[in-house]
Amino acid sequence: MKLCGQISVELTVGDFVEAADHQKRLEGLLAQIRATYPDATLAVRERRQRKDFGLTPAAQR
Repeated sequence: MKLCGQISVELTVGDFVEAADHQKRLEGLLAQIRATYPDATLAVRERRQRKDFGLTPAAQR
């Protein structure tokens, strides 16, 4: 049996320098986790806000 554990951290940052600082901290935490779970990985992505297109719901049939 295979299990997948996931930890999610959402951050709001002002610029790329601040983002890099947070990524470095997360990589430090990952190193600690890998002591127990050597195959652990880290993925850091930019999360973009969805644009509001002002669409109205479709009429019911």
